[in-house]
This record gives sequence, structure tokens and C-alpha cells, in this order.
Amino acid sequence: MRRLAKTEGLVAEHPPVPADGIADYVALCRDQSPAPDLETLRLYGDLSAGRFAQGLSPRVTRFDSYIPAVGREIPVRVFDPGGEGARPAICYFHGGGFAMGSVASFDIACAALAEATGAVVVSVHYRRLPEADYAAAQDDCDKAFAWIVRQAEALRIDPRRVGVAGDSAGALLALACAANLRDAGGVAPGFQLLFYGTFAMDPDRPAYAQSRDPMLTADRVRNYIALFRSRGGLFRQPAPVDRADLAGLPPTLVVAAQLDPLREEGEELAARLTSAGVATTLQVAPGMIHGFLRAIGVSAAARAELTRAADAARTIIEGLDA
Repeated sequence: MRRLAKTEGLVAEHPPVPADGIADYVALCRDQSPAPDLETLRLYGDLSAGRFAQGLSPRVTRFDSYIPAVGREIPVRVFDPGGEGARPAICYFHGGGFAMGSVASFDIACAALAEATGAVVVSVHYRRLPEADYAAAQDDCDKAFAWIVRQAEALRIDPRRVGVAGDSAGALLALACAANLRDAGGVAPGFQLLFYGTFAMDPDRPAYAQSRDPMLTADRVRNYIALFRSRGGLFRQPAPVDRADLAGLPPTLVVAAQLDPLREEGEELAARLTSAGVATTLQVAPGMIHGFLRAIGVSAAARAELTRAADAARTIIEGLDA
């Protein structure tokens, strides 16, 4: 059995407080007109994405492409950090409660991840709830990973070093993608990076009612879980922390945020993966809230946590060559 590699920030004796710059990020999130419906809320998210960068400009090349699928195309945004030879790659699934988020609103996070890891990042715009069901979203994610492997030569990546990553709802999609492709018997992800994921999907967890996160309140968590369940989530597989088939998944980095009500389930999943023999590293980001990857343009502390996660990811990727 492999042991859990765990790295933590300092544990405060007093109730934790947000790290420097996080309050500014929260203020930016709240500084927009009320949206009358989900359609407008999504539009606001894309329109305001540039504000969160605050002049931060990772040195990557971006381009958009489209994956052919029956009756539709799956949009992706590719972030290329440059470099010689066949690079590693990350298939990234954004967060947003399965209903929001896009390649536009997560542009700065994916660009910074590509620069920090040296990996080509392919951000996937999967179908969202409620217009689609969970199975459709997961199918888009699985197809996107397979496309990256097929296009390895064109993208100048090493198909043996392609992993999955995601934040929040995207972390659940990433873990399920890795399990689905493992079971399919084809090329499966070589690693997974899971940022502050929603891994329990249980609205009655005490951690939600005790949330100290200024953005992810107990009501918001419960609403996302209700939508997920109403659109087919947990129909074929239990929540990640309840899955009995974690063995055989690739080396994993789990990143949790100290103030996030989902922190406990991230720690729980990391322990479950380790018990299943999966090489797992757990990082808890001190003073961070849910969604802190999008705060990196505003908060130097958030940028430092992304760098710490990227360093751990690079160690995992380098281990694939051993």
C-alpha cells in the first residue's frame, strides 16, 4: 500500500482568516449587477473574466478548437507554454456547479497552470446543466481526453504523459473520466490534479452548514447538489468518496482550500485513494477559499498556492518517465 504524501500550511490556533488579496477577489466577484436568470449570469461570468486577471499575463499561446461529436462540436481552448520536444498535457474541466463556468471565465487559471507546469492545457467546454444532463457533461469530458491523445502529434505532446484536472465540479468530472477510461481499457490518464473538488454530494454534511467561505455558502452547495441529482448525477456511480473502485487510478494531487466547506471531503478522498493503493499527495492551501484559482491575478497568496500545486504536479509528471 502506498502512503499518503501530505503537505499542509500552518494550522492556526484561532479561526482561520482569508489570505492576503482574497477579500479583494471576493469584492470583484460581488461587484456586478444582479442577473435575472442563469443565461445572463453565465454571460456576466464571461464578460467579467478579464477583470480577475488584473494585468497578469502568463506566457502562453492560446487558440480555440472544436472536437467533432455526433450532432455537435465540443469547444476547447488550448494553452501552449512552448518548450522543446513532446510536452506533457492536461485535459482541464472547469468548475461552476455543473451549470456555470466556461473556457472564457477560467482563462486566467488555465493559462497560469500551463505556464507553471510546462504542460499544454486543454480547457474543455462541456455541456452544462440543466440544459443537458450529467451523462452528457461526462461524455464530453471523456471524449475530450480521447481527442487529446489522438491529436498528440499535432499538439506536440507525449501521449504517455496526458492527465486530467479540474476544480470544484470539474474535479468530480476529472476523477470520473479517469475511472471511465481505466475501465474502457484504452489509453487512460497518467495523472490527475483535483482542486477543491465536490466529492461527497451529500447536502446534509455538517461542514456545509458550518461554512466560513464568503463565496460558497451552505445554500449554494445544496442548490448545486440538488441540480446535479435532478439531472442524473449519482445514477450509475456513487459520489467519489463512496466509490469502491478507486484502485488503479493514476497518481493524484488533491488540493483543498482551508476555508472551503468542501475541504473535509477533499481530505477524505485523498485518504480513500491512498487506502486503495493510489499514490496521492494532499495539499491544503492556508487562508484560501473555494475557487481560489481564479483569484491569482488579485492575490499573491493565491498565486503562491498555484505555484505550490504546480511544483507537486511537475514532480508527479516527472515520475511518469521513471
